[in-house]
Amino acid sequence: MSIEKIDKQYFDVMYAASDDPWNFSESAYEREKYRHTVTALAGKQFVNGLEIGCSIGVLTEMLASHCTAMLGVDISEKPIAVAREHLKERTGIRFEVLDIPHEYPDHQFDLIVVSEVAYYLSKEDLKLSRELILDSLTEGGTLCLVHWRPQIEGCVFNGDEVSSYFLEVPGYTQTYQHINEQYRIDVIEKPLSAAAAGLHID
Repeated sequence: MSIEKIDKQYFDVMYAASDDPWNFSESAYEREKYRHTVTALAGKQFVNGLEIGCSIGVLTEMLASHCTAMLGVDISEKPIAVAREHLKERTGIRFEVLDIPHEYPDHQFDLIVVSEVAYYLSKEDLKLSRELILDSLTEGGTLCLVHWRPQIEGCVFNGDEVSSYFLEVPGYTQTYQHINEQYRIDVIEKPLSAAAAGLHID
């Protein structure tokens, strides 16, 4: 069946059929990719983390071990309800239903993870999302991009194009990159201002 549009309704329909339509909790591919994602962060500890497109919170839980506070957001209510129930005993983890970029958390984050989601956006929404993400990333903060590389039916962009769109922003330092046939991981850090870096400017 041809996919005409990937939007909130598309994800609502997917989650109405299954709590875990992409088998995030059991898939060997997903588990390996999640471990690789956490490893790419090089053991850093973060104060405030954000995962965009968190689904049922499998990766969110792993990231939370490296963050004082962790926020997972998703466009659909069903996976957020599943994530909240599954992790209700865990402290420091919150979940919100947000339609990014039309809704965005009013916080600053020193870790933002965009995993397997940005290529679902339109060209205009991807542009706005990049602006919001980079504005909410603290100086010296880490942005981790993880994307499936093959073209997905109904998507304007593939994973390589999405990653390249973020990587072309000047001034950011790339600290990690891995590309295989299935997915890629790119980690970049936001530059420090002159004041934060301890530089004196006359």
